[in-house]
Amino acid sequence: MSEPVDPTDLDSLPSAVVHRSQRSRLTLVWLVPAMAVLIGGWIAVRAIIDRGPTITVTFIDADGIEAGKTKVRYKSVDVGSVKMVSLAPDLRTVAVTIEMAKFAKALLVSGTRFWVVRPRLGASGVSGLGTLLSGAYIGMDMGSSHEAARAFSGLETPPVVAGGTPGKQFVLESQDLGSLGVGAPAYFHHIQVGQISSLSLNPDGHGVTLKLFVEAPYDRFVTDDTRFWHASGVDIAVDSAGVRMQTESLTAILAGGVALETPPGSMATAPASADSHFHLATNRDAAMKAPDRVVDPYILYFDESLRGLAPGSIVNFRGVDIGEVTSMKVEYDRSQERFRFPVLINVYPERIRSRYRQGSDRPQVAAHALVASMIEHGFRAQLRTASLLTGQLYIALDFFPRSAKVAPQPELTPMPLPTIPGNLEELQNTIVSVAYKLDQLPLAKIGQDADDALRSLSRALGSANGLLGKVEGDILPEAKSTLTQAQLTLAQAQQAVAPETSLQSDLHSTLTSVTRAADSIRVLVDYLDKHPEALLRGKTEERK
Repeated sequence: MSEPVDPTDLDSLPSAVVHRSQRSRLTLVWLVPAMAVLIGGWIAVRAIIDRGPTITVTFIDADGIEAGKTKVRYKSVDVGSVKMVSLAPDLRTVAVTIEMAKFAKALLVSGTRFWVVRPRLGASGVSGLGTLLSGAYIGMDMGSSHEAARAFSGLETPPVVAGGTPGKQFVLESQDLGSLGVGAPAYFHHIQVGQISSLSLNPDGHGVTLKLFVEAPYDRFVTDDTRFWHASGVDIAVDSAGVRMQTESLTAILAGGVALETPPGSMATAPASADSHFHLATNRDAAMKAPDRVVDPYILYFDESLRGLAPGSIVNFRGVDIGEVTSMKVEYDRSQERFRFPVLINVYPERIRSRYRQGSDRPQVAAHALVASMIEHGFRAQLRTASLLTGQLYIALDFFPRSAKVAPQPELTPMPLPTIPGNLEELQNTIVSVAYKLDQLPLAKIGQDADDALRSLSRALGSANGLLGKVEGDILPEAKSTLTQAQLTLAQAQQAVAPETSLQSDLHSTLTSVTRAADSIRVLVDYLDKHPEALLRGKTEERK
């Protein structure tokens, strides 16, 4: 029996002996897992190499987007797939993680646009009907930048113009949007040549800015002198030529539109550059007017009602529109204790061609000095009715030589123009004056006098009737008897002077004797005139 080993004595402990295995080569069974590991690693590396970039697109909501199902398409080709949909850190938007195909890496640049394609009804028509069966998908359009990007903000509506479409984009500025919207068509000679691509409110809150895309080859017809105007709805005009109605198309009536045209005789022929700015007029007539570069403000004071006058009403000089009304106010004149109605107008002197006629030998006269001279010759402003149907007014400028003299005030800005009452106001004043004079007449006394006169006339007529009755009863029979006696007397006279009566024969003889006696007396008178001494001596015989 061996002695017990002291555990504290390390030297007395036995040591282990290492024996090496005699197998120096691996068996074939380990080759299979090794090959599997190598192949799996190669597949993983290959998948990593072939995998496209991952991007994040932010939308307002995730309606129609499903992870693992919704595809991303570019020109109807699948270029990616949605991997995850989650709330964005701001908790107000949705972050959609999309894994793109490797070949689509070149599409991911700054300015690339994404949107959800769903069935939509817009101004440009119906779109996205194919998604009723296949489901919604995310559409994309490549940007024009060369800077790579991985985070994008999605659009709520599809872009109107796809990237790469030939044409040019122009900027339109307007005071009011009207019925226009994104996708509203643009017409050139009633042919659709483009559409509104975007719109926004100006930073100062006054007016709107629209971007209009005109497709090629029509974009070459847009010059620096091209005019743009609202072509929305139906434009109806009633004038001396009759009733005129103008519209572009049924689409323009329903969804609005823009029309463009270059004025006849325009000298601008070169195409306008992209992003050129133009003014969007309210209608064609306003668009085709020549731009007014010189503006002279004037102020008019009226004492009559301004109902029917509004900002934009025309200022007319003998049939020519030379300005417009800009504002109307009410003032109280303390010195005269009455209300006045100041109207501010803008006059465009370039429309008066005679002042700017070339070759004229008349010296150039300052505007206010010229108007002051015109005022001294009776130049006045007057309110007139433009339409009896609507009651609309306009301001007419003309010469009234018989108007009261007014001292011009060219030193004031704006310069006052004297006014006279309008034709309607004068007619009303005349009617009121006549009514006042009629009211002052003693109509009651005149009526009483007329009544008395009628009674007197009635009594006179009664007396006349009595007189006529007496004449008919007493005088007429006697007059009839007298006329009968006169007829008998005339008959006897006719018988007496008849040719076969002796009275006529005796009368003829008597007249013959009287004639002879008259001849003898004439001879005697002639003889005595020649020989007055014959009264004393008697008639002497003439010597032979």
